[in-house]
Amino acid sequence: MTSSSTGMYYKGKSSFSVYEEMEKQLQDAGWSSMPLSRIAICDIILGDRFKIPYVQLRCEPMAPSSRLGGVRWINYFKGSNYLTMKAHMAQVLKTMDSTSSEWMPETYVLGGDQKIKADEREGMMAAATAAENATWIIKPGSGAKGKGILIVRGSQPIRELIESHPEHSKLTYAVQRYVDRPLLLTHGRKFDIRVWTLLTSPYSIYAFSQASCRTASAPYDPDQIDDTLAHLTNHCLQEGAADFGRYEDGNELWLPELQAYLEGRGEPASVLRADIVGQMANIVVRTLLAMRPEMEVGPEEAFQCFQLFGYDMLVDESYRVHLLEINGSPGVAERWLSTVVRQARQLLGCGDGGAPVATRWDIDKAELVRLWQVGDPVPAGMHASIV
Repeated sequence: MTSSSTGMYYKGKSSFSVYEEMEKQLQDAGWSSMPLSRIAICDIILGDRFKIPYVQLRCEPMAPSSRLGGVRWINYFKGSNYLTMKAHMAQVLKTMDSTSSEWMPETYVLGGDQKIKADEREGMMAAATAAENATWIIKPGSGAKGKGILIVRGSQPIRELIESHPEHSKLTYAVQRYVDRPLLLTHGRKFDIRVWTLLTSPYSIYAFSQASCRTASAPYDPDQIDDTLAHLTNHCLQEGAADFGRYEDGNELWLPELQAYLEGRGEPASVLRADIVGQMANIVVRTLLAMRPEMEVGPEEAFQCFQLFGYDMLVDESYRVHLLEINGSPGVAERWLSTVVRQARQLLGCGDGGAPVATRWDIDKAELVRLWQVGDPVPAGMHASIV
């Protein structure tokens, strides 16, 4: 039996730019939009993150004659929200990857369900007391866009946080050692790197080769910890700065421009192309594999999943890469939005042409690069349950 030539999709009410672009491309390709009442016949579901009827879809498999030959794609992995919750992510990585301390800043979790796992207030207080001059960044466990973040120095602010936050509180905080010697750009400004990654069933991990370097508007001064514009590079915070866009258009650089800056400092090309990019790829693979036991879609399910993530990373002055956080519904820069979505569609089998198969991260190209797939070796140091 041949598959249907007309694809059907459902899109929820969220205004996430990636799935709005995917809807546009599907419509341009002749696909039909279906209402929620007919979600079970849809080849692709662009649902609202916490309103996807997984149970219903599990019971209603697609017909082999459907547009994608019996395959149904859902745009979120069930359980992926735990990867993007800072406190939970820190706990998972400590358990599942013995190397996580090499690329994730020293992290302590405060609050949460104590019946599941006691929080780390004692260890946090001991660490802050032992390093009295250390700087710490306090992040709400489920925060986003820089909201609620505090940067503090010394043990007293940590003690005050602990005393004001009882153990039984369900609100969580991730308290991290601040990376206080970052690599700086012109005019002594800080930046971080946003890497867009795609996870698909069966467990395959991709990264988009063009990453965004989000820059600060103010010079970095480690002693001015209250200067948000110098320390936090989130676009939503920087856009209100008087110097926003003064040094880079939209406070944004791309990897080839970062490469030119580093070479201008006398660094060899391999610093970014091999060392930094290699570290970023390693972090992406390890974090997604750490969540594999919770997120992987079993072969018995009547659907497969795909999801775009946004990884925020920081490079320090020694060119060591640190993971800051992971976003489960990231926006994609307008410059690359259509490219990312088009290549994702190709991977899902609903685009024009064959799927991209690049396996080497080339910063001069704009493509999805496969970093890991089922059958590849699991990196050393990961928990035995990850196979």
